[in-house]
Amino acid sequence: MNDLHAGAVTRNEIPVARLKRLAAAVHRLGPRPLFELLREVGAGSDLLSTLERYARLEPLTDFISHLGGDQLPPPARLVGGRR
Repeated sequence: MNDLHAGAVTRNEIPVARLKRLAAAVHRLGPRPLFELLREVGAGSDLLSTLERYARLEPLTDFISHLGGDQLPPPARLVGGRR
């Protein structure tokens, strides 16, 4: 491995302790932020940088929750009606 920086982490090599810390921070944000993170990673975003970006939101957990941003929206309902 030819890294310019000693201890550089590749996409598939996130140290377990760091992964646990990031996972805990993201988990505290709630289901909606976790869903959005997974959606980004599924679309090809780098896992480590995406986890770190979301984990930096942890100090805003109460604010996000207060505005309902921690919850997934309810499923859409189809309502029958007359024309």
